[in-house]
Amino acid sequence: MDRVQILKGAEGIKKAYIGILAGEALDIVCLASNYEKVLGSWFDEVYSPKLYRLRTREILPDTPANRAFAKAKDQSRNQVRFLSGMGSQSDVVVGENAAVLVSYDEKEPFAVLISDQELISGLKVQFEVMWGGL
Repeated sequence: MDRVQILKGAEGIKKAYIGILAGEALDIVCLASNYEKVLGSWFDEVYSPKLYRLRTREILPDTPANRAFAKAKDQSRNQVRFLSGMGSQSDVVVGENAAVLVSYDEKEPFAVLISDQELISGLKVQFEVMWGGL
């Protein structure tokens, strides 16, 4: 299997997200606000219930909606920190043995599914630096 795969369209993004759920914990940088335009209700109705059974650490844009969302979570298992003044239509999800980069470009959305351990290790280091700085 390729250590880096490009999965195109909404179905490719869904496949990548489902593939990352195999571990016990995920680190997430979720900056996208238009994911529903690409995935419809799938993210909230199908993926999120599975996602929040795992331990997560998320970095989200600092908005009133995201703060309310964070308060509703089990904060011992699902920790959230906030990033002010920045955003993009992309997500990064880093697990134990895989990582996913998502572009929510409305015209050509895609995901990059990574199983290369060196890239995953590098993304984990970057996440730790961001997490520690917030």
